[in-house]
Amino acid sequence: MKTNFFENIATLNAEGNYKMAIHADKLGTFIVSLLFNTSANGDNAHKLVPPMVLKGTAQELDEGFFEVIKQPIQETAGLFQNMETYLKGLEEAKKQSKMEQDKTKPKTVSNPVAGGEDMEAAEPKIDKEAKKKVYEEAMKQVAELNDHCKYEEALAVLPTVADYPEKQAELEKKHADLTRKKEQHDRMLQLL
Repeated sequence: MKTNFFENIATLNAEGNYKMAIHADKLGTFIVSLLFNTSANGDNAHKLVPPMVLKGTAQELDEGFFEVIKQPIQETAGLFQNMETYLKGLEEAKKQSKMEQDKTKPKTVSNPVAGGEDMEAAEPKIDKEAKKKVYEEAMKQVAELNDHCKYEEALAVLPTVADYPEKQAELEKKHADLTRKKEQHDRMLQLL
């Protein structure tokens, strides 16, 4: 039996990862979940793009599947390309700005005290250690909840960027991942 499925994928002209899950029931209805993504994208926002979910008989899907997914796939591919271009430009701007700041930044000398440490730097170190421990415990709890598919509870336990601005990238990535998993989990529950 010959199909032209992959030829149709090629005509979408969208380079990336296609992840597909197909559920067939005994009534002859199919539920197809298709997630398009790119691995090269440095922005975590790409994780928020939900999968497309299509439902129909084999004949309905054979006749209209590619017509339905073509525009969303191309729009998503364009969005990812724009995000990647933006991030590259932003990184270049940061480098240029950092170079300019370094040229004009005055050199500072700290005032050492008896232990060889700056007093102001010594006191917050204790708070930093306690704060680090609280953060690690919270992230361990988030991982456990994630493992048990309790995404909503994991999101509630996840530390905030306001409390840990130095962990912004990690926290935003984890929040996006948990949100995506929660939405997918909720959609799958609705389908069943």
